[in-house]
Amino acid sequence: MNIVWITSESHPYAKTGGLADVSLSLPAALATRGHKVSVIMPYYPRQMAKLKLKFHSRTEMLGVPFGGQTEWAQILEHRLDKNLSYYFIEFNRFFDRDGLYDWDGVAYPDNGERYIFLSRAAMQTILKLKLKPDIIHTNDWHTALNNVYLKSGLYRNAPNFANCRSVLTIHNLGYQGVIDKSNLFWTGLGWEYYNFLCLEFFDQINLLKGGIMTADMINAVSPTNAEEILSSGYGFNLESSLQHRAAQGKLRGILNGINIKEWDPAHDNRLPATFSAEDLSGKAVCKAELQKQFSLPVRPDVPLFGAVTRLAHQKGIDVICESLEDLLIHDDIQVAILGSGENGMRDWLNSLAARFPNKLGVYIGYDDSLAHQVEAGSDIFLMPSRYEPCGLNQMYSMRYGTLPLVRATGGLADTVINYDPASLDISTGFVFYDLYAGALSGTMRWAAATCRKHPDHIRAMQLNGMSKDFSWDHTAAEYERLYEDAHR
Repeated sequence: MNIVWITSESHPYAKTGGLADVSLSLPAALATRGHKVSVIMPYYPRQMAKLKLKFHSRTEMLGVPFGGQTEWAQILEHRLDKNLSYYFIEFNRFFDRDGLYDWDGVAYPDNGERYIFLSRAAMQTILKLKLKPDIIHTNDWHTALNNVYLKSGLYRNAPNFANCRSVLTIHNLGYQGVIDKSNLFWTGLGWEYYNFLCLEFFDQINLLKGGIMTADMINAVSPTNAEEILSSGYGFNLESSLQHRAAQGKLRGILNGINIKEWDPAHDNRLPATFSAEDLSGKAVCKAELQKQFSLPVRPDVPLFGAVTRLAHQKGIDVICESLEDLLIHDDIQVAILGSGENGMRDWLNSLAARFPNKLGVYIGYDDSLAHQVEAGSDIFLMPSRYEPCGLNQMYSMRYGTLPLVRATGGLADTVINYDPASLDISTGFVFYDLYAGALSGTMRWAAATCRKHPDHIRAMQLNGMSKDFSWDHTAAEYERLYEDAHR
């Protein structure tokens, strides 16, 4: 198939979360399987200049109808192989900024305009480059409008789209692109698209809803999350729209994979020592170095909990902080947290680290090498999420012989098998269900006690996790079936 993948971010070009990892790995897996994949995303100069990319072509003067006039952008092509090219939309007014979506935690007020522009520019890019996609694959609210465009009079009769169907992947339903209805002006669409079966949402525009209502197929990024989002507790006021599409057989859950080459403890040059399931000795070296990195006492005997996370309510960081208040006073544990996000969560963690410098280390920001070191050096990895559509870190953790401690939601429920001495041959981590401080601290104490009293059980679970196949190849085959169903 000819596949056009449209995204707001992709690793290594620009990244804020798991969408960037998926937008690198899944297109690459599809290209390896013989599909022609074209990825379209913004060119972010401040994030991408340091990569010193070699552009294989530049398309001058891409005309983008926008706000009743034509704006002019440029297309930069970075070709990875004969089946995979990245096309960057260069338009500095919208994309030359310090952050992708926000500055110091505050969203840019013109985000609606910025990603409406990206969606319209992506459609124009397809025309300009004479692409004839079989599938347009959109991701989250930033590019959901492309599903509407494909069905609209603006593009549905163009020869380029004669055999084209659309797929929308919902990576995080909590972010929907809800903007004032006056922004319809920027889309170039008529008011007939402002209705409850398309963009209208409580007297506003909801870009993600528009995509949900018009995509030929929709998928969540884990089977459990595909069920959860049909309920009021996880649907974020879109459960009715999703129920409507599910009743039509248009909603599916496909578990994300991970890049097993980038996340491979046996060949990871970011680590102070490599290791494998056959020889775990290097993991102890990684633990000692991680303790040094976070200014914690180097002690091989103490259970070390790690986290690489956005400091956000969704991730349960407030529950981590509340639990740590008690744990750091009474328990002999260490915790290393790498993350950035909400100022209140950051300040809370920093105050705890100042009070307990020998037990808690905090690094505010994101460092890719340090993220690998946290995965490799920790004994237990914390993911007490309120909701987690898929989650990648629990899979990274298992691959690195680190046991995930998770709340049973979304992809965490689909990938982590709770510790049970009677089922030690399949156990891979620690699972709890109700999100409150007592439940998390109790599970952390259970995990720490298991580390001390049953190291043989820990070793068995490490080997179980390291043997799991979370590669993209299996996942790519499921997306192929999704694309085929979109054409039915």
